This record gives sequence, structure tokens and C-alpha cells, in this order.
Amino acid sequence: MENVRLQVLPFHAGGHPCITGPFTILSFNETEAVDVVQADTIASSVWVENEAASSEYGDLFESTARQSLAQRDSVQLIDAIRQEI
Repeated sequence: MENVRLQVLPFHAGGHPCITGPFTILSFNETEAVDVVQADTIASSVWVENEAASSEYGDLFESTARQSLAQRDSVQLIDAIRQEI
């Protein structure tokens, strides 16, 4: 799908900016709309709805994406693992 970017961050890459836990960034088409972030913690979920904090999550995501394999390499790795099993 054109709107999906699949990238794998292999275990051998070591620590990465998103290691603290999963989060979801919700972006909207309206230019004045601020991204909303939902982050999971040990005890609950947190919703971040201010521009500064949601921008930090966007930076974390982009930094981790830069450390990840390229899309083509990610698909090749997934296919190789699939063939092994």
C-alpha cells in the first residue's frame, strides 16, 4: 500500500530511541491540527495532545526509522526468516 512504510529494526542494532515502549502517532490532514500521540506505559495509556510533546515523539520515530533497514532490505529480511521457518 502506498501509505504504508515497512521497516525492520534488527536486534543486532542494539538500543534505539523508541526502546522505552510502543506509541502511536495520529496525524490529521488539516494543517492546523496537532498530532496526537497514544503511548503505552506499564500501568496505563497516555494521550499526548500538545504540539511540543507530540513533536518529540515524531522525532523519536524518525530517528528510529533512520536506524532501521530500508524498506526493500526489511522485506528481504522478513522473507528470509519466513523461508527458514
